Amino acid sequence: MRRAMLKPIADMPPGAIGFEAVGKFDDDDFEEAVEPVLRREIAAGRTIRLLYVLGSELLEYEGDALAEELKFAARHASSYERVAVVSDQDWLRPALRVFSALVPGQLRAFPLAELPQAKAWVAGGREHEA
Repeated sequence: MRRAMLKPIADMPPGAIGFEAVGKFDDDDFEEAVEPVLRREIAAGRTIRLLYVLGSELLEYEGDALAEELKFAARHASSYERVAVVSDQDWLRPALRVFSALVPGQLRAFPLAELPQAKAWVAGGREHEA
């Protein structure tokens, strides 16, 4: 059994969930690591405030993984409140535009150097606009 390539981020602010992609990230990683956590949040009646870190340890991000995330987000669009993506990777911008069109909540990209600000933003309420 291979180790998950989406590691939960332990030091997230209350009300927020975070994952860091490491190595090769594919659709199984989303289904096994992220989806169960999001389903628990939705079942508990909480909105999703999600942070992804796609840093220098990310070697490969498969298109199937993005497709699974987008399908899940489209099925549960009203459950998303905020999504922060922290990365210095330029190829993410088009994918983030697609994601933001599917999810009515707020989506914001941050460079890696602004990880603390991203955590604070994703955990904040709608009244704390950045």
